[in-house]
Amino acid sequence: MKRTLLLCLAVIAVLGFCVFGEWEPTRGIEFIAPSGAGGGWDAICRNSSRVLGEANIVSQPMVVFNMPGGGGMIALAYIIEQQAGNEHLLFAASNSISFRMASGLTDYTYADVTPIAQIASEFGVYAVATGSDYETLAAIVAALQADPTSVTFGGGSSPGSMDHIKVALLGKDLGLVPTELTYVPFQGGGEALAALLGGHTDVFTGDLSEILGYVKSGEITVAAILSDERLANYPDIPTAVEQGVDVIFPVWRGLCMPPGLSDEVVEFWTGALEQMVRTDEWKDVLVERAWSDVTKFGTEFSDFVNAEYDSYKLLLEELGFQ
Repeated sequence: MKRTLLLCLAVIAVLGFCVFGEWEPTRGIEFIAPSGAGGGWDAICRNSSRVLGEANIVSQPMVVFNMPGGGGMIALAYIIEQQAGNEHLLFAASNSISFRMASGLTDYTYADVTPIAQIASEFGVYAVATGSDYETLAAIVAALQADPTSVTFGGGSSPGSMDHIKVALLGKDLGLVPTELTYVPFQGGGEALAALLGGHTDVFTGDLSEILGYVKSGEITVAAILSDERLANYPDIPTAVEQGVDVIFPVWRGLCMPPGLSDEVVEFWTGALEQMVRTDEWKDVLVERAWSDVTKFGTEFSDFVNAEYDSYKLLLEELGFQ
């Protein structure tokens, strides 16, 4: 017992963390991204599984599966109905799942899954192909005020979900009917970006991390980031607020698990992710993806997503989506 305590104290000194409990994974781990490749859900699964392995936090092999469809609801139904009790499966979640639940288009809520952790945060954007007629937020606003249907927005989530809500909030702030603005849904950020670059849509309403490579190469211009102030690492990107449009849209990135898990399993995975976000490898991911170091674990995370679900129900009613 004394030797175990000393070992744990040594681990705390090095990593700031120690996991108590007897359960640990006994086979390969599956990470499910409820969308196609290239979006935020895909990035959370691929980066978290990689860092958990590289940092030797989880010794079992890990693989990522993409399961697009229904704004994440196909994957959610599969996890709840067919994978209950699966101790070796995690899936990416974000505000988009909360919106789908709050919309009433599914009977599932966070009570039907096991929330584990928020491991990052970022902000939404209004972005366009460089050289577009809508390269500034002022140009987008002017076009919408002249004709609310004249600008085609595209995002990687289904109607009434996260990327669509960014469009609706813009319409609401401009005094327009939010549901009249033109939004085209795609099966993930990758497809939405392809549509933008192919000239099929005018404005991309995903998140900054999804377009960073294109921004750096000059192919995409961010007309506005939906944060309360400019980001320290990207000071040249203007906020919507400073351009007279009062839209702020933070996006949390996290992981949940199927229902029916023991306390020991939840403790292990919560502890593993807590340990992961403290590693240098994860801090490198935050910089690379332009994610913010905002985290919540265990009960705090569960309370947060349940409160968000309630607030989103009110917001969807206000925007005319219910």
